[in-house]
Amino acid sequence: MRTKTNNPKKYRYVYLGIPTAEYIEIENNYKKSTCRSLSEYIRNIIIHNPITIRYRDQSLEDLIEEIASLNDHMNQVRNTAFQILEKLTSQQQTSQFNPVLAGFETTIKHLDKTIQEIKIQIEKIVEKWSQS
Repeated sequence: MRTKTNNPKKYRYVYLGIPTAEYIEIENNYKKSTCRSLSEYIRNIIIHNPITIRYRDQSLEDLIEEIASLNDHMNQVRNTAFQILEKLTSQQQTSQFNPVLAGFETTIKHLDKTIQEIKIQIEKIVEKWSQS
């Protein structure tokens, strides 16, 4: 005859019905936590275990997005300048240089404007960080 043993690894499943709005709220909170799964997050809530929440600094997130945007813009300007430079070096006659030089001059002005925008953003960042 078999005897019943208490197996600590055995699970009991609990099914829970909640409204969609509450589920979305729970899921959003779970995504902010360090829990690896939604089940782990809900278990921690039920048995009152502490839950570690990730904190994101929104101003830092905005800064990262702005720097990435400026970096992409600088890469576009740089690529355009290289393309114009390639056209300049491939041209044989000086009369053909005038339209290309005008385009190059426009690109250089645009590059200068972009550099000024970067300087302004960096000044804002320094000012913001110095206040904190």
